[in-house]
Amino acid sequence: GLVTTESGGTADFTVVLSSQPVAEVTIGLLSSHVDEGTVSPAALVFTPTNWNTPQTVTVRGVDDDVDDGDASYTILAAVVSSDPQYHARTIPGVVVTNRDDDTAAAIVTAGSNLTTTEAGGTAAFYMVLATRPRAEVTIDLASSCTAEGTVAPSRLVFTPADWNIAQTVTVTGVDDRVADGDQAYAIITAPIASSDPSYQ
Repeated sequence: GLVTTESGGTADFTVVLSSQPVAEVTIGLLSSHVDEGTVSPAALVFTPTNWNTPQTVTVRGVDDDVDDGDASYTILAAVVSSDPQYHARTIPGVVVTNRDDDTAAAIVTAGSNLTTTEAGGTAAFYMVLATRPRAEVTIDLASSCTAEGTVAPSRLVFTPADWNIAQTVTVTGVDDRVADGDQAYAIITAPIASSDPSYQ
């Protein structure tokens, strides 16, 4: 029932020995999925003196920047001691759930009044992904009226390595040689294509 969050929320549990050892007992701790959660301290040390004093273990959630839903991971433990009753004794793992806070999305940043000119004047906007995808993400772009303006590039490709680097989209005005006044047109984004189901 332990829960951490991708915003760094923590959960605690305690460990204590059930009997007095004849030698020092060291319990090493490790997260099964460090992209979801970390554990501290890395080891607990019990002695014949403090064996019955509970020691606290803190598990902290990690933000993996991926829209992958709530994820379970396990805090694993290994025992080392010269006391044969404790050495290599098996300890059950502690299961933790890390609450996901990521939502797959494409973010567009643009000025409030993008304007091109028939003399070839340009305007620009920027696109970036909100979360790290698990596969390549492709977004096709097109002008709603190529007689008024064109868009370049016509396709944006984001990868798990560059998902958070904004890409520039440039819109260039076209001279239609018609006295038709100022004309509004749109840059159309096709549905996102990806083998990552969160983005597809």
